[in-house]
Amino acid sequence: MKKTKKVKPGEIRFTPMDNRMLEMPPTVNTVSNPPTWFRTIKKNKGSIRSCAGTIDFLSAGITLPSWTNFYFRLDGTGQDWEMAADEMAPPAGVSVVNAFHYDSTGACPMTSIREVKNSSYPKLVNPWRMETAPGWSILILPVYWEPNPNYEVVPSIVHTDFYHTANVVLNIKTDQEFSIKYGTPLVQMIPFKRNKDFEKITFRDESEFKYVATRGFGMGHLAPRDHTAAPYRRERMVIDQKIEKEESKSLFKKIFNK
Repeated sequence: MKKTKKVKPGEIRFTPMDNRMLEMPPTVNTVSNPPTWFRTIKKNKGSIRSCAGTIDFLSAGITLPSWTNFYFRLDGTGQDWEMAADEMAPPAGVSVVNAFHYDSTGACPMTSIREVKNSSYPKLVNPWRMETAPGWSILILPVYWEPNPNYEVVPSIVHTDFYHTANVVLNIKTDQEFSIKYGTPLVQMIPFKRNKDFEKITFRDESEFKYVATRGFGMGHLAPRDHTAAPYRRERMVIDQKIEKEESKSLFKKIFNK
């Protein structure tokens, strides 16, 4: 068996079922290459073009596009979906569509937006295999800024350091026939390190609000005159670099104090 290199922290390694899938690969989301629709928005004061929170979200992780054309229509009963997909020639197994039955969730809040209440949840079987470094998982999200009127992707977390499959599950909202075209952005995948999670929330009394109301970047004397996202991003880089230095010092001490 061929030995493969270990995946580095902060990386996702994709292996296709068929190399023809590399014609429409997942793409890394970056600040310098935002979606086309975002670049067309004017940079007026108050515009999302200057909203650091929006920019950081759009540039997080990767976008997985649809690897083929998928088709959905109601069956003869009008109560569930018939599903199909285009296959490569010769076939490569990229057109597999399964489904989770309605009973897998029952009348959970997701079903409240459906026109066909008791229908299944289609599962687009992902032909990519995804690997992350030990301790790293992937947060699977819908492409929120490009919503589809026909369906929503069901979010999840997959521990891709040992489980390398992440299928795309749909919650269909419409009762009309529709398709998902090849190349359509399907999901946003954001890798994260599991041991950085938090376990509790703490609260302070309202009497202390006055001490924190103008504390922090962007408030009080720290409010920047530059209304773009640049000052916010620079402040984040300063903090991240400080943490990195502290972690390096801590590691150095552990190694040489043994």
